[in-house]
Amino acid sequence: MNHAAKSTPCAARRAMLAVMSCIVLAVGACSSPSSTRLRNEDLSSTAVEMAGKLSTASFMQGRTAESPPMIVAITKVENLTTDIIPPSEQWYMMAKVRDSLPIADLRATRRLYFVIPVEHLREGQERGNLPAEFGATRAPTHEMAATFHSARRAAGVDQTDAYLCEYRVTEIATGELVWSDTVQFKRSAAGKSYD
Repeated sequence: MNHAAKSTPCAARRAMLAVMSCIVLAVGACSSPSSTRLRNEDLSSTAVEMAGKLSTASFMQGRTAESPPMIVAITKVENLTTDIIPPSEQWYMMAKVRDSLPIADLRATRRLYFVIPVEHLREGQERGNLPAEFGATRAPTHEMAATFHSARRAAGVDQTDAYLCEYRVTEIATGELVWSDTVQFKRSAAGKSYD
């Protein structure tokens, strides 16, 4: 009986150590390093912020519902980051700006329209996805392009990626840059992370 009483505290201590070890391992697994890679919400929030900036741009201020139409051909985002942004997401960012509420309002109030690039128009017509007459009245006056940049800073096992997305609107006839603006943000991670 005395022997059983002595082994119970040891067994309890062992069980307690086992439980504590599991907790430490679980906490360690939950606090694994975060990633500095671009996320889908980064692309979406960047496009929404840029649409707001475009809607209040100075070159749009003098335009009215009676102004000549401003037809903007869009191109996909140029990716100069260390991240892989598939072409579909590069187009998504431009479409998100085009389809945002601030820009939709500009169609009616300032006659701002967006069209697909001529390359996509031709591809669609060649594949038979678009009728031959589709886009016949399209006459872009401006082009909108965007470039995503990144810079990485690492110190030991910690790293920070800074991202900058620049949108530009250029008048096609003159080549004049009529508007440019940026959105910036950063992602930080601690510990070893393999992106």
